[in-house]
Amino acid sequence: MDKIIYPTVDLFLYDLRDGLGDNPEEVDQHWQKFKQKLPQSFESLLTFESGFESEYQELLMGQFGHFGRDSQGYEGFYYPVRMSDMYGLLLDCSPSDSVTPQPPQCFQNIKGEIERRLGEHSAMLGQTWLIYGQLPEKTQNPQKVAQLCYQALFPEANWQDDFQGKGRLLRGMVFELDSFQVKLQETVKDNADSGVSNGGCFDSRHVIIVLYPTAYAAKSGAELIYDWMPLFAYRAKILWAYGQTRQLKQWLKQDYVTIQACLKQIRGNQHQDLPISEMKEILNRARNVVSNYTIDMDDLAYQLRTIAINLDNYQKRRATLEKKARSMQSFGGELSWTDLRFLEQFSERVRTKYLRQVKKDYENLSPGLERLEFAIATIRGLVEIERARQERTFQNNITIFGWGLGAAAIAASLSAQFPYVIVPVEVLTTEPTSEGDRSISVELNPPLSASWDAAVLSLGYSLLVGVLFMAIAWLWIKRKEKSK
Repeated sequence: MDKIIYPTVDLFLYDLRDGLGDNPEEVDQHWQKFKQKLPQSFESLLTFESGFESEYQELLMGQFGHFGRDSQGYEGFYYPVRMSDMYGLLLDCSPSDSVTPQPPQCFQNIKGEIERRLGEHSAMLGQTWLIYGQLPEKTQNPQKVAQLCYQALFPEANWQDDFQGKGRLLRGMVFELDSFQVKLQETVKDNADSGVSNGGCFDSRHVIIVLYPTAYAAKSGAELIYDWMPLFAYRAKILWAYGQTRQLKQWLKQDYVTIQACLKQIRGNQHQDLPISEMKEILNRARNVVSNYTIDMDDLAYQLRTIAINLDNYQKRRATLEKKARSMQSFGGELSWTDLRFLEQFSERVRTKYLRQVKKDYENLSPGLERLEFAIATIRGLVEIERARQERTFQNNITIFGWGLGAAAIAASLSAQFPYVIVPVEVLTTEPTSEGDRSISVELNPPLSASWDAAVLSLGYSLLVGVLFMAIAWLWIKRKEKSK
């Protein structure tokens, strides 16, 4: 007979209160989103969420918010808290019948009741399912019953793949199952994006199953929710931070491709063939990338510290939980048979995989920032050199043209005094006609064509002198540049 007395499901959900760089409006949005997980009837019972740092603060007057009459056949409560920069919510649900043994399949219905109450609202940081109950017979196989419970809770899950370890809690058997997978889409980071995302970087399923031998042990174990709450919170924060580092790494790798492209364009003598407009475009693109790259690298370092800090808190809370469980004693006998060393497997995984991988990523991606800064400095220098060269060429052209224009003007003014420059005058002449009269006419002496020839000759001398002096100026400038 694989049945359980008073089967209970505790769902721990965690949301971010304020992240790195969040403004007051964003902090208020997180608070409003968290409150949506609670019934509207609890709105007036929520205590004021102050802006002061609080390590652990209960947010509901009366501590617990019990289910209403709409939960037929079930009983339970809401327990919202604030822990530093996180919100935590415990949603407890169990059948109203606390005496009759229930089959493990009942956990599917209990889970459905919890999901009905949550609706479409999900946890930003992560969640943990804690299911427990009492085995009515000592001859029952706890692991077999736990497998049936897990299958009822998640029919698509695989016990062998998700099993992490087992231990003892208050003389009962405890099992841990976990499935964690990072999910990323190959998308380019928009310039409007700032910092990391608020979730959706991973799929996680964490379940703790506790099967107690007696009703007293189950009742005593229920008092440990105040220790489970922060323990699961630190765990969720670690996995969330690690998920953010995977997204940051993807963005940084995309920026690294741009860095390599910028360096390739200015490598060797290729930049000499680039127009200054294209070099400015490369410079602007590099400046934009260095801004995003710097922010993402800072966020990566921040998430690395977040993992390290929460790992330390997780280890301390695990030790506190085990110490508290061992200190619990009944009147007639001990309940201190507790061994939670299996929880250390998560700590070991964080140390040997998550922390090590993020540190390596930071070390491997840090040179990209140095390369990008080098590329920007190089491109900026090339742009300044090209701009100076163009300005110098323009000034030289002005000088050459000025020399030629001035020389031509001087030559033109002097040509007016040349003896062969003839100015035509009008001459009045008379000629006899056939009738014996005289015809009077006016002629230019010398002819007008002779005067035009002189003007053209003067203009030619001026142009020749101008070109000559422009050539002299060009040779003088070239010699001056070579001497430098």
